[in-house]
Amino acid sequence: MIGVLVVVACAPALASGCSSGEGAAIGLVDAVGEVVFGGDAEASDADTSLVADTAVVADTAVVADTAVVADTAVVADTADTADSDAAVPDTDTDADVDTSAAADTSIDPDTGPPPVSSVGCADGTREGFADLTQFPAIAACGGAWDVPGIFAMPVSCDRAAGNTGTNADGVGCTVTDLCAEGWGVCLGRAKVLQSAGGCDGALVGATDPVFFTTQMSSTGAFACASGATATNDLFGCGNLGCDFTSNPTVANLCAPLVLSSHDLCKGLRNDRGCGDWCNHLGKYPDLPNAWSCGSDGSNEALNVTKSHPEQQGGVLCCRE
Repeated sequence: MIGVLVVVACAPALASGCSSGEGAAIGLVDAVGEVVFGGDAEASDADTSLVADTAVVADTAVVADTAVVADTAVVADTADTADSDAAVPDTDTDADVDTSAAADTSIDPDTGPPPVSSVGCADGTREGFADLTQFPAIAACGGAWDVPGIFAMPVSCDRAAGNTGTNADGVGCTVTDLCAEGWGVCLGRAKVLQSAGGCDGALVGATDPVFFTTQMSSTGAFACASGATATNDLFGCGNLGCDFTSNPTVANLCAPLVLSSHDLCKGLRNDRGCGDWCNHLGKYPDLPNAWSCGSDGSNEALNVTKSHPEQQGGVLCCRE
């Protein structure tokens, strides 16, 4: 509290007992105008102890109370006035630079994978079983390949083989390269039997003579079988080769694949001395040998290749 020392002169009307020469009234007035103490004093002997009482006049505990005036906890509270979250712009550019969608080369979910070919042959043309409606799951595909073998052969020339393919001569191709994506060389009699009539449609659209091989082979003497030891001869559909239906025992093992290449493919060639009971190429003197089965009479299925893509058949492809 700040005290104010007030000296009041006596007014004539109020100066009862106060002469003109007696002096003045002395009092201490507080900050709200109330007299804290007062009294009469002579001007000549005023009580200076009151005037110089610095304990009251200079009470710095009130004047310099910085706890209120300079309370920085309130005045300089930067938690509210300088919110760094708002002051610093968001630099997260993840959303702006996300190229995962733009670079997505996976299958379009709206369209799905490309549809499986209805033709079945890699070059888009069939050379047997030509009626797609009647034979939706089997196709005779003419062509050539120079990678030997028929069993589970991998795609080797990007399915460019086939008599009308971009790699018609079959350079670097396997038998599988003649079949379209989603199709493969028929495993054997069971697959062919899924087609109505078995081999009956093989010559529909074909140019005689033709032989279309499957992955079926034998252990010898036309005894069709599967397994590691069944690599003797080729079995398929068409009209070129040796028809062994006259032997019902083995015919039942292989049917409807009752047409065979015979030893070293002599039933498909014109230079192996094959008998007349086979429809071998010797009966077509104007045609060159297209089938080659190596020099091992027990492993033709491992060594077979074919040239001349435009004639004498190729492979049977079944929808997988």
